[in-house]
Amino acid sequence: MDLQEVSNHLGELTAHQLRILQIVYDSGGTWLTRARVAKALGKRRLTPYDINCLRMLAERRLIEEGTQETNAPGSDFAYVYHMPDEIALLVQQWSERRAQELQESYIPQSYRPPLKLAIE
Repeated sequence: MDLQEVSNHLGELTAHQLRILQIVYDSGGTWLTRARVAKALGKRRLTPYDINCLRMLAERRLIEEGTQETNAPGSDFAYVYHMPDEIALLVQQWSERRAQELQESYIPQSYRPPLKLAIE
């Protein structure tokens, strides 16, 4: 994957999907369970929409999805997610480029430089 492909994917994401991606990015490459993603979202558990968002991000190869063994009752495994380092670097580059473009294009409407009109 290259920067242009990451840019295309990120440009299509909703604010909620970007929030989930941010959570996985912020994990520093460690694997997060769905419970940890839910907690980071301020929820007790993920909704079906949240789970679909995670799957979609994995399908687009922005994050990786896996499983790990668990002792939780009623399940032998838990889904886990993380962002590979190479994708994290591309996301960093995209974010820095976007911030620079936004800064360059921002011209305040009411900006007036300070003047010294009165002579003291």
